[in-house]
Amino acid sequence: MATVYYRHICNVRERNQLIAERKILSVNNASGYETWYTPTRYDDPFLAQRELALPSPLVPEYRVGPVPEAAMPPLTTGPRRVAPAFGHPGGGIEIATNSPVWLFGLWSFTNDAYDASV
Repeated sequence: MATVYYRHICNVRERNQLIAERKILSVNNASGYETWYTPTRYDDPFLAQRELALPSPLVPEYRVGPVPEAAMPPLTTGPRRVAPAFGHPGGGIEIATNSPVWLFGLWSFTNDAYDASV
């Protein structure tokens, strides 16, 4: 089975960028726009927060993907296991790139459906 990746989004600016520009790219210029993905499809946003060690109160509101490995730009990091951080145990798998990935679909955890605005 081919590897696929998911992006979990906590930032409304990144969501708006997805809708307006149809690309996945971190909006954090302090990190050089490095964008993190995981091969794990989390259906529970709180489990994603724990295993990806996302800082509180950053609970993902959206999941993007699956993105086929062949559609990913060159990686800057990983794959590697997520270290504990921000009071969360980590343990998930992560990769990163600082290049955009073009959008296929945007899953809303709140609506339990794909976002129709995309």
